[in-house]
Amino acid sequence: MKVYVLAAGYATRLYPLTRDCAKPLLEVGGLPILTRILDRALALPRVSEAIVIGNDRFAADFDVWQENYTAQVPVRILNDGSRTAEDRLGAIGDMAFALEQIPLAGEDWLVVAGDNLLEFDLASAQRHFEEERCPTLVVRERGPEPPGPSRYNEVLLDSRGTVMRFTEKPDLATSPHAAIAVYFFTPAIADLLEQYLRDDGLPDAPGHFIAWLVGQTPVTAAPLRGEWHDIGDRRSLEAARAREWPR
Repeated sequence: MKVYVLAAGYATRLYPLTRDCAKPLLEVGGLPILTRILDRALALPRVSEAIVIGNDRFAADFDVWQENYTAQVPVRILNDGSRTAEDRLGAIGDMAFALEQIPLAGEDWLVVAGDNLLEFDLASAQRHFEEERCPTLVVRERGPEPPGPSRYNEVLLDSRGTVMRFTEKPDLATSPHAAIAVYFFTPAIADLLEQYLRDDGLPDAPGHFIAWLVGQTPVTAAPLRGEWHDIGDRRSLEAARAREWPR
């Protein structure tokens, strides 16, 4: 299995912290967010390599990070060529870019957003994926949100845990479930990703692709078993930094 980390965004909601530092390279508990993500992902069995998709603006910083990160499998940095938020490829565009640069060669693939701090073992989600052999989302219980459009997605499940509907940031969420940005895919999903983009699918948030994918092929959900932090703004970053983390 290959691991792809989406790390090419510009995190404008975190300015000025991210004006001169990529969000995945911000430190939490003395280590970069990217280091903590890969430590979790590369603990999984049968991982052959990891690919971090970054941008041109912070390419040198990602190179320095790579020089200081030690792993049992190859870790490659890809530069998607973008320099600003205006010319970014988008998360789905970066997925397609990475698959073109480093083909799967028949392997499964795991995609993790570069701002998702995971305080849980991914092994149970991987086992669920391997048993079902279809795209697998990691799904959590929704917490209380203020009135108005949700800042998260909404996932409707049947009694077996099959995803019946996925809605990116609904105006009114009625399901108790939402997915985090951790996706297990079979090799065949790479072709569907190409089809999605050919059909003018939105290239930005991964949720747009997942919403479309649910209508194309069975998608299943593995429950989140532990703590998770979506580092989307200054408040969520400070909350994560307030916790005790292993070094």
